[in-house]
Amino acid sequence: MDMNTLEQVVVYATGRKASDVHIALDEVISLRLDGEITPCPGLLIGKAFFEDVNKRLTPVQLKNFQNESRAADFAVNCAGWDMRCHMYKANAKPVIAIRFMRGRIPEMDDIMLPSAFQKVIKEGRPTGLILVTGYTGSGKSTTLAACIDWINHNNSLNIVTLEHPVEYRYKQARSLIRQREVGRDVLSFGHGMVDAMREDPDVILIGELRDAETVKAAVSAAETGHLVFGTLHTRTAGSTISRILDVVPADERDQIRTMVASSLLAVIGQRLIARAGGGRIAAFELLLNCPAIAGAIRENKPGQIANEIAVKKDMGMIDFDTCLVDYVRKKLISPETAMESSDRPDEIRKRLGISTRVSPLMGGGSHGMGGQSANSTSSLGSMKPFHTPTHA
Repeated sequence: MDMNTLEQVVVYATGRKASDVHIALDEVISLRLDGEITPCPGLLIGKAFFEDVNKRLTPVQLKNFQNESRAADFAVNCAGWDMRCHMYKANAKPVIAIRFMRGRIPEMDDIMLPSAFQKVIKEGRPTGLILVTGYTGSGKSTTLAACIDWINHNNSLNIVTLEHPVEYRYKQARSLIRQREVGRDVLSFGHGMVDAMREDPDVILIGELRDAETVKAAVSAAETGHLVFGTLHTRTAGSTISRILDVVPADERDQIRTMVASSLLAVIGQRLIARAGGGRIAAFELLLNCPAIAGAIRENKPGQIANEIAVKKDMGMIDFDTCLVDYVRKKLISPETAMESSDRPDEIRKRLGISTRVSPLMGGGSHGMGGQSANSTSSLGSMKPFHTPTHA
């Protein structure tokens, strides 16, 4: 079966609940479903499809693809869906990667954000730095959207976002929101931060803290009475602090380290993992600033941060392993998924009471979880974890 138009592809892919689509000339379509790439045998892409796509490009975009950079980035609405497209060449053939933008913005409870993190957002009028971390495709944009939308509906503030691309579109409620897309409305995140400080902001969202200029501007804004959200592609809270400082010139690190120690509110890390019964759910690590954490940052001892998270659980801090174990006990994920997702699978086995004997149930792994079947699942009740399409 040939797919001759972008609309045909969009209707098919969204019907399968795909988050992304990968298409190459004379090849079958591949969809990303629940995080996995899935080829679609029989759905062949020919020249007619790319001729239809080319009609949607501006002359500059088409020139870039054909003659300049051999690639083109563009946004388009088709069949009722907003999407971001990247067209490039591989093996001398045109290829396109399509990412569907989100629709409804979830509430913080919908995605099971830790209550202590929600408290930071909801109580009073917070100022300081909140970092949302995780690899591409871990749901950072969804977490940020839930936070911003809560503020939008519950506070009368001026919110400026710097995004690449804009993935959720907010409807102004009590707050004023200006969404700026890097490459379309502003040259870079750094330029956007310079502009933002002249726009009377209360809240600033920065899609990615990727260079020294942006990091320094974000930390400065957080220290001067603004609420600043930023994202990084880091795996743990300790590595997040190190990453921020690594991009800053060596002669400025001590100053920035001191500013981060005083302005940081929270670091929330997340990973999307397989949910029992299908779909995916986000597992979280939560770091909340306190005197011990601030001291570890100032003294350049990132290794102490993980220990502080472990001993400060009464504050609401949580590490990934604790979150994974909690999900298993609530039957939201399987023990196998918890062990596969953890950096310390032996610790998960120990905390769940799983023996290390070989068992066919575990595919050569372990079993014996206190009488609970290793592959048990149950209804999630009112809990509403991440749903596809979902990505970074």
